[in-house]
Formats: sequence, structure tokens, C-alpha cells
Amino acid sequence: MQNPLSSDYQTPLATLECIVERVTFHNAENGYSVVKVTPSETKAKAKGDTITVLGNFTNPVVGESLRCHGQWIKHPQYGSQFKLEKYETLRPASAAAIEKYLGSGMVKGIGPVMAKRIVDKFGEKALDIIENTPRKLTQVSGLGEKRIDLIKAAWDEQREVRAIMLFLQGHGVSPTYAVKIYRKYKERSIEVVEKTPYQLATDVWGIGFKSADKIAQNVGIALDAPERLEAGLIFVLNQEMEGGGHCFLPEDDLIKKACEILLPQTAPNGDEPADNESVLRAVAIEKALQSLLDRELLIAETVELLGVRDTAIYTPSIHTTEKSVADRINTLLNSPWKTRPKPAEIDAVMESLPNFDTLSDEQQQAVRRALSEPILVLTGGPGVGKTFTTKTIVTAFEKLGRRLQLASPTGRAAKRAAEVTGREAKTIHRMLAFDPEKKGFKHGPGEPLELDVLIVDEASMLDLVLTYHTLRAVPDGAQVIFVGDVDQLPSVGPGNVLADLIRSGRVPVARLTQVFRQAAESKIISNAHAINRGKMPELLPPSAIKSEGADCVFIEVEESEEMAEKLKGIVSLSLPKLGFKRDEITVLAPMQRGSIGARNLNDVLQSVLNPPRPDKAELTRGPFTIRVGDRVMQRRNNYDKNVFNGDVGNVTAIDKENQTVGVQYPEQAVEYDFADVDELAHAFASTIHKSQGSEYPACIIAIHTQHYMMLQRNLIYTALTRAKKMAVFVGSKRAIQMAVRNRNVVPRNTRLAQRLQMLVDDLGPNGLPRAKPGSAMKPNTPAPPIPGRLF
Repeated sequence: MQNPLSSDYQTPLATLECIVERVTFHNAENGYSVVKVTPSETKAKAKGDTITVLGNFTNPVVGESLRCHGQWIKHPQYGSQFKLEKYETLRPASAAAIEKYLGSGMVKGIGPVMAKRIVDKFGEKALDIIENTPRKLTQVSGLGEKRIDLIKAAWDEQREVRAIMLFLQGHGVSPTYAVKIYRKYKERSIEVVEKTPYQLATDVWGIGFKSADKIAQNVGIALDAPERLEAGLIFVLNQEMEGGGHCFLPEDDLIKKACEILLPQTAPNGDEPADNESVLRAVAIEKALQSLLDRELLIAETVELLGVRDTAIYTPSIHTTEKSVADRINTLLNSPWKTRPKPAEIDAVMESLPNFDTLSDEQQQAVRRALSEPILVLTGGPGVGKTFTTKTIVTAFEKLGRRLQLASPTGRAAKRAAEVTGREAKTIHRMLAFDPEKKGFKHGPGEPLELDVLIVDEASMLDLVLTYHTLRAVPDGAQVIFVGDVDQLPSVGPGNVLADLIRSGRVPVARLTQVFRQAAESKIISNAHAINRGKMPELLPPSAIKSEGADCVFIEVEESEEMAEKLKGIVSLSLPKLGFKRDEITVLAPMQRGSIGARNLNDVLQSVLNPPRPDKAELTRGPFTIRVGDRVMQRRNNYDKNVFNGDVGNVTAIDKENQTVGVQYPEQAVEYDFADVDELAHAFASTIHKSQGSEYPACIIAIHTQHYMMLQRNLIYTALTRAKKMAVFVGSKRAIQMAVRNRNVVPRNTRLAQRLQMLVDDLGPNGLPRAKPGSAMKPNTPAPPIPGRLF
């Protein structure tokens, strides 16, 4: 029972009826707001006076009429304020209040100008007209049938969403997700939240298990409820797939991780749980796991891990996907090959290539194998001529009359492939052609791609799921060539496809190792190979740019607090003086979090690269402010909009009347509703993982011991190889040393290599020997520089 003498009882709740004049601050994540209001009754306050209201609002809007309940408090600096406990939304009564409300942007399709016209025409009846007889709006100049339909739909949705917002706020849910929940479930929204809250984590992007669990606790679901334990197990597995790239977890690891998040680690009195309590927790989790396995909601498979038999736990979709990828590769390796050229044809084509004499022996062998193998992996580090070899392969296939398609996992990688080969290249998603009606790709077994040869560039970025969709769309008898650097970071998503193909020993591999003299002169290239061999790169000072023409330098900044300011100067002054345009420069960081993580660096860089101006529209959602002119990145695959995780574009418009944000991507313009803006993030800086598949004229690599958990050799190697003309390391020399020494990458739990070994004979259908399992997984060690073609 609450103490009747507590502060909550000393001051009775006061009531304040008011109109919102300005939203000074609103955190969309937790609802906390600072709102300026005027009392509804003018005699309560002198005209022009405003009151500051502090508290949690779902989505405060200028012009709203509110009845607030709370307490008057005295702030030592700002004076009298109203501390909100709860509130209700009232219907605006006066014509002035209605005009302000409609003009606030709350109703899509109505801005300040149109709000004035509507109120001038209908006065205090304006809201009744919109709700009950919207066709009368045709009497207002500038309103046609199409726009009226938009206004009515927005009005109805806003009313429904507001009810859901109020309900969710009472159950600890961020107002940010109310619109998403409503759009997913419509009138079932509250029912789903109350009865099956864990469904939200699966169905609504942005709501994870932890948010759903918070809702579940608020609606009374017990900590040991079976549905909670099962949802937690699935969450752990999905988290390890998305965060760690694993395809499965060993059973013991899954149970241990589930126990850590599902059940309290301390008793209410703060004591550690007794041993028998810990055992009971594990037993409860094991029961939930067995229930999921019995219903085939999870899949168990006996495996051998590090020489010990264990049980691997998969989600059904990833288990099926991994098996299907292995099956499809086996099929393609053994399919009758209608367009397979004869040795004499290959010899003739090779000799007819205009650049044949400039190819190294390794490159010639790679081209020959590309023409003669049903599947080939072409791999090698920077400066070994992968690009030129790929271009030569394309030319050779064209001379043979083959239908060829170039594809890459990301738009930036596809654009680069098109630039260097002079041929059309598509992202894999666009090549497969998503069909919104079918909620799937157009091309697959029933409608395969019309091609004889598919070349996938930047194949180190391929995760298991994208590989599955790609291979199932390739017709039987076609050739597939994977091009990539196996020593770079693996894919963000589950799997380690390129490495597994090589490790299996069942897929032919052409490895380029010889660095060309042209490339060897670049410190970017030589330092990348040094890092890959575990050697420290040559860290030249910035003065070497002018004195030696250096393209890779190091600026030492030991204090992390100073790094952000240093980066601002390099991006806005130093590199532009060297001739780099601002859109040619990027900043890379090992991780998102921290003072020198990508998230904070984006805020810092936005302030100098695209500062606020009166003529630049902007939109704030919680801590995220997006502004016209910002460089932004798509954070998830959105098939309806045909934009995908990692796509980078520029904000071209923010329309507060229609509540939309326009983004121009290289291939298309995309419009986002305000509710979907959380799909975007700033891209002035990005994590090294997100930069995969891209090349930038100038890369600034922020590296500090603050990032010690992420400092690995393949991370810094990947970062350096993103730079085309200039790389600038900024930070701690010790952090670089830590990264170079650390080759202890956590292995991903995958079984693609083993499945291929079980399915595919050691000799292919053409009789050529495959590499023995494991033999091809040494690093891309460069040979001495030789003459030859690089680009």
C-alpha cells in the first residue's frame, strides 16, 4: 500500500484544459515531452501567456485540445510548470483551435493553407464535415475527390491509431510503433496486444522480443508461461542468426542463452538463486524447447562439432534453406550442360581476346576455368586483378554467344560492377523481381531467369537466404560464377556462403594471388595485404600525401573525446582541399554504439555537412532528426518499396502536409510515410560491415581501443579495401595493432560445407579434380608483383 504521506498525496491532482501551442521536445521512444500550451479559458491566463507541461504524451500535436491531470510544480529556473500524470484528448471547439489542429500536419493532406480554407468555409462544423460528410469538402477551393479520399482515410486511421496509442502507452509500449501495429492488425490491434503479444516480435518490424515481453508482463503473462519461454527460445535463435550470422545453435548454448534472458538471475531480495532454482529454470526451458521440437516449430539435427557429437537447433526456414542450397549446387554441378563449350572452342576464344597477352598465367587459368566449369569461385585480395579478370570472362562468354547477367547483393556493388565491366548489372533483389501480390520473387523454379551464365560479384556479402533465392532462379544447365574476397567480413545475415563453398572442396576455385606492379605502388593495396598476413601496415603521417603522394595515412588521436572534432575537420576541410567532393567521402567505424560509433558520428557529421537552415525542411522522431540534403541508408528490406538493406540515397523532400519523406536512390525515387522513417538511418558514417560491397574515393577509418570487442583482422582489412584513392586512419595505433593481431574470429555455426561434402563427389562431371576439403581456406597470400593488367 502506498504511504498516504508520500508526495503523491500531499498535492491533489489539478486539472488543466488547454490547447497545444508548441511541442518543444518529444521523445518518440518513451513518449516524454515538453509541451507549451495555452489554457482553454482565456481568463485563466493573460493573453499570450503559455504554460509548460512536462510528461509522457503519445504524440502531442499543435492545436490539440487536452484535459491534463497532474500537479503544479515550481522550477528554480523556469518557474511554474505543470507535471502531467494523465490526460485525455478533447475535440477542438473553437474555429481557431480547429484551424490550428488541422494545420498541424496531424491529418495527412491538410496543411496550414488548406486548414484555413476549410475553417473559413465550415467554421466550427469543420471536423463534423470531415468525419461524417466529407464529400462537402469539394466546396473548398483546391480539394478534389482524390485528395478528399486521402484526408478521410488519414482521419479515420488517426482516430484508430490514437486509441491504440493510449492503450499501448498504458502497457509500456513506445508510441513509435502504434501506427505499425495498426497497419498490421487494423481492428484486431488491441486484441493481439492483449492476447498474443509475442506475435508482435515476429510480425512488426522494430518490435523485438524485449518490447513484446514488456507488453506481456503488463497484460499479466507469467514469467514461466510456456508461450513466453517458447517465444524467448525462438528470439535467441533469431538473434544469433541476425547478430552473429549463425545458422544454428548447439542445444546447450541455446538453453543457456535463453535462461539468461527469460528468467530472473536474482531473487527479489537480491540474492543469487539457489542451485535447485537454477536447475528448475533450465528444466522449464528444456520442456519449452521439446514442445517446439515436437510441433516442428524448431528443428534438431545431430552434428559433430569440434570432434564431439552435439545437437544443432535450427529454425525450420533456415534448416530447409541450408539443405536446399546444398541440393541446388549439387544439381547445377551435375546438370546436363547444353551450352558447354568444347576445349577447341575455349582455346579459340582465349586466343581471340584482345587482352590475352596481358593476362597473367593465373588470370588465364581463371578465365579458362570460368568457361569450362558449371560453378566457379573466383577469389583474391585487392590489386590481384579480379575486376579485370571478371571483365575478360564477360567478354569471352559474349564471344561464345552466351546470355549473361551480372548481379551483386547491394545497389552500390551492382553500380560498381556495371562501371568496371561496361555491362548492365543488377542487384540480386531486382534481378529476381519481387512480386508484391505474391509476396515473393517472380523468378524461381517455375519461371527461371533467362540466362546461360550468372556472375555474382561481391559474393562475400551473400547470406544463406539470398543465395537460396538466387540459385533456385538459375535454370538447370546454366553456369554460376561467384566473385569475391573470402578474407573480407562475411555476410551480415546468416551463413558464411563464400567461405563454405571454398571450404567444402567440392566447388571449383580459381584463386588470384599475384599483386600487379601498378597496385603494389599503392599503400592502400600493400597495407591491406600486410594486414591480411598479420603485419602492421605502414602508418605514414598526413604530410606524406604531398611529399610522397601517399594514399594511406594515419592521424593519431589517443583521446576518444577528441576524435569526433578531428573527423569533422578532415571531412569538411582537409579532404575537400585535396579535391574530394563531400559525397565522395565516407567515415567508417567498427560499431554503432559509443562516442565514436557510427550513430554518434552521424549526428556530429550532419551538424557540419548538412546543418539546419530556415529553407531546409526537417523532421524529428525521438533522437533522430532527418533533414533535406541528408545522406541516408535503408535499414531493412522493403519489398513493397523495392528498397533494400544497405541502399544509400539522399533526402530530397519532407512534406509535412502529406506526411511523407522523399529519398532519391541511384535507381529510383522512393516516398516514405512519416511512420516509416525509422527504416532510415544517416549514412554520413556507417559501420564497416554496412560498407561491404562499396568503394569510396576517400575513406576515413575511425579506430580506437573503445571498440576493442570488434577489433579483428578481417574488420580492418575490409575497411581499408573500401578506399579507392585515399584512406585515412584516425585514432589509436594500439587499436590497429590489436586488430591486426586478432585473427580469432568466432566461427559461424553453419553446415553448408559439410552438406556439400556429403552430396557432391570429389570429382566433378567434367572429370577435373576438386580441391580437397579445407585445402583452399588459407588466406589470399599475395605473390611478388608481376606485370599485367589490373583494371
